[in-house]
Amino acid sequence: MPGSASNPLLACYQEHYTGLLQFLIKRTGCRETARELVQETWLSLAEQPLDSLPESAGQDWRAYIFTIAANRAIDHQRRACLARERFAELPDGVEAEAGAGSDTVRRHAHREALQAVQDCLDGLPERTRDIFLADRLEGEKREGIARRHGVSLATVEREVMLAMDHVEQAMLSWQGEAVPERRGRRRNLARLLGLGAGTAVLPTLWQAWRHWVPVYHADLASAPGRFHGEALPDGSTVLLDGASAIALAYYRTRRTAHLRQGGAFFAIAPDGARPFTVTALDVSVEVLGTRFAVDIERDWVRVDVESGRVQVRAGDGGQHLLTAGQSLRVRAGGSSAEPGGAGQGAGLPVAPWRDGWLDFQHTPLALVAERLSRYSAEPIRVAPAVGGLPVIARVHIAERDNWLRLLPAILPVEARRSTDGSWRIEARH
Repeated sequence: MPGSASNPLLACYQEHYTGLLQFLIKRTGCRETARELVQETWLSLAEQPLDSLPESAGQDWRAYIFTIAANRAIDHQRRACLARERFAELPDGVEAEAGAGSDTVRRHAHREALQAVQDCLDGLPERTRDIFLADRLEGEKREGIARRHGVSLATVEREVMLAMDHVEQAMLSWQGEAVPERRGRRRNLARLLGLGAGTAVLPTLWQAWRHWVPVYHADLASAPGRFHGEALPDGSTVLLDGASAIALAYYRTRRTAHLRQGGAFFAIAPDGARPFTVTALDVSVEVLGTRFAVDIERDWVRVDVESGRVQVRAGDGGQHLLTAGQSLRVRAGGSSAEPGGAGQGAGLPVAPWRDGWLDFQHTPLALVAERLSRYSAEPIRVAPAVGGLPVIARVHIAERDNWLRLLPAILPVEARRSTDGSWRIEARH
């Protein structure tokens, strides 16, 4: 760890790392959560100049470090509790309160109001937005917010009032009302956020905001022959295969990813209050914390689990629970599902493309060609007459062209490469 040799606080942390981890495991009951909190503790310590620490810290570095870690564990448990309470009320609670006895127009107005609030918050300075959300959505004490941001309590109060002013102005503008002078405005904020009498109350609007409006979103894509890895805000990671695309959206109550094309490998950080769901075609895969791969193969979706468990839901509502080493292929529309074939359980790794390999077990030649096409801008065209020929092979991605040249030695086909770099595979004459 950089700087630990010259920083006695970090040196002490390193010395007591194992004990600190065990301490947090007992506090949280989860090894993965404990590891995350240990990392958060280190980051907190690394950001603190030694001259800013209380005098008592230098008398017992270990006690100070364990106190910081205990506070992190308390904060985590409090946030998880709040999130569980709010998540339990959604979506049924929101729909019951906001939608009972209401019509489509009213629900549409509700969503428009949420978008107006979201646009307003997006335009606020980052610190103002974070303080406002922590105070009004998470219920965090203002003293804790002030310590976390390194500002005074008065600054926190000022930032909250500033954000409330902007939200009120946004709601007035959305309703087509004139924005009055600042004095006396805030007393009507609850009415404005409630969208008027009989439509929705303030807590309902905020809970709906948590469920419907993303706090993080990203569109990721990889070029043919290129992998693209991304670290996500919650500590999860996603690695895109070549020629793949995905859309990510994190909400206060859930995390989502939509695989638009290609394949991806996910390493998901556990969060019991926010399940992670991947959709591909009409198939969804839900997890809490695990490592798995999702791949679109024409009108099929393949799921391979490296560790943990995932729940696969087909388009027709059918559900399949997969554990480490298991694979599944589901056809769009939910018309059929079948084991994924060779996978970790057969001695082969999940998503072997991460290491530069592709494994095919009785895979139709046409599908093999589509898979290999992810790694080059030049396509591989297969004549329909030979597209169904089964392929059993392990192909090194970097040797794609050499493998295609040798293909006639294992199948009754001819493989020709055009001057533009594309390949044409036809029946042998």
